[in-house]
Amino acid sequence: MKLALLGLLSAVLLWLEWRYRLRSLRIAAVVLALVVWESSQPSLYRVFRRVIAAPPAERVSRIADGPPLSEYASGVVTLQRAYVDEMMVGENERLLSLGILLWLACSPAFRRAGVHSAGDASPRQPQERAG
Repeated sequence: MKLALLGLLSAVLLWLEWRYRLRSLRIAAVVLALVVWESSQPSLYRVFRRVIAAPPAERVSRIADGPPLSEYASGVVTLQRAYVDEMMVGENERLLSLGILLWLACSPAFRRAGVHSAGDASPRQPQERAG
């Protein structure tokens, strides 16, 4: 639900920026993308707290069919797996923010010909026919 709402807000903001070419909309889209990017990053401290509080039954004690791991190695492997799980949590939000920034970077190359923004020179006047 959160991702769908965020995607809809992003699509509307990018469409308005494409349609009206307002600098403020472009800046708002960039800020939105950066806030989403920052808030969806994995937190190492959250992983530390989760691993420290994990009961011994949830810790990795062996890899595949290998020998039992030492307590230190078990902690390292458990931390690694918990961090990978944490990275997967915000993956879609990070992809959305990357898509927003990619669109904003590439959209000037895809502008329609013949549409002038406020900063462009006025369109040429039709020439009178001789005759």
